[in-house]
Amino acid sequence: MSDQQLGFGEPGNIGLVNAPAAVRLSAACWVASAVVAGMMPVILEVAGIDFGQSIPAWAVPYLVAFAVPLTALQVLAAQHLLHGARWARILLSVAAALSALGAPVDLTALILAGLLLTLAGATLMWLPASNRFFLVRRVPAYPVPGADNPLNDTALKGELL
Repeated sequence: MSDQQLGFGEPGNIGLVNAPAAVRLSAACWVASAVVAGMMPVILEVAGIDFGQSIPAWAVPYLVAFAVPLTALQVLAAQHLLHGARWARILLSVAAALSALGAPVDLTALILAGLLLTLAGATLMWLPASNRFFLVRRVPAYPVPGADNPLNDTALKGELL
């Protein structure tokens, strides 16, 4: 039986084909959050455009130095989320908690939009369908026939639990 018949997708796309809609939407929310809450404030601040949050001039280089790598890490984790990486789900959960706790009291529309995208992404990646997807990723792609593994029949059919 080929990989396609088992439902595992093309070798380069393993995970993308099987990722449930909740995980795909979560990853999209995380990438959108990275753009809206991570990069847009930096771009607007460097351009000198007032977006409602005042940052002292001396802090702008630090904002750039921290925001760019953290945003890149968020996008990378969102990409790995599509492949079922449990470390990415944990890292993004911590990022969501820190974002919620560290949100300013007077939210601008831009910050609020980013926070809502972050919380939506965090919620979607912990839904029951998402949990099943991450559980299946613990099962080897080709289970050993005859092994005492209750997931063998399901995994061999290429179905999600």
